[in-house]
Amino acid sequence: MRKSLKKFVFALIVLGLFFGSVGVALADLSVTSVDGDWANAVGGKNVIILNDQAPDGRVATASWGEAASWWNKNPARSSYVFESIITPFKAPTDGTAFSLGTFTHNNFPIPSGSGITGIKLLFNLGIEGFSALSTTFVYSHNETPNNSSPPSNPSNNDIVTITNPVLNAHFISGGNDYYFSLLGFSQDGGATISNVFSTIENQANSAQLYGIITTTPIPTPTPIPAAIWLLGSGLVGLIGVRRRFTK
Repeated sequence: MRKSLKKFVFALIVLGLFFGSVGVALADLSVTSVDGDWANAVGGKNVIILNDQAPDGRVATASWGEAASWWNKNPARSSYVFESIITPFKAPTDGTAFSLGTFTHNNFPIPSGSGITGIKLLFNLGIEGFSALSTTFVYSHNETPNNSSPPSNPSNNDIVTITNPVLNAHFISGGNDYYFSLLGFSQDGGATISNVFSTIENQANSAQLYGIITTTPIPTPTPIPAAIWLLGSGLVGLIGVRRRFTK
């Protein structure tokens, strides 16, 4: 029941994104920079964080697992990579989701007990005419045991979860209010979005990280009694033609 309630609350968040954004649409905003830096890894062995990589500084990497040594030049390691989207670009303010960049989990077999359990992505969004918008995305990581064969068996998948979908980060200019919210991961161009990403063992798994800008704040959901679950599920179904949601 608790798991179902959590899924319903997240569905209400996304539902609110679209109903809460109804109103007078303002002009698109020019996004001048997107930057994400990994920090504060929880657990893990031999964790290495490298931010602002690549010639344009858009790539940040956090890796963990075996340490390299003179006798082991290719240690078993896994990693998170965030490559921010190329800027500038126009971000809609009418409730249309847009990509912030590519998240990749290089999910490779590592020694038992060497995986992280969580990490933060320190995120900055630069918008023309505004001060930089800074927020933190908190990731939890479930390094599942690889007990099933073949390695691609879904029971071996690691689970990456954004535990704090950011709502209503506020910025203002010229008397106009704007609110940035994080939606989550998508692997199909935004047709389906989730705050949970199941990653296949022994391969690189990539998804786009999507956000949204609205001109009205998104309602913050509250715990819903079980009796209202059916009603809520029906409401989500009503908007299924516009956007489908994954687990």
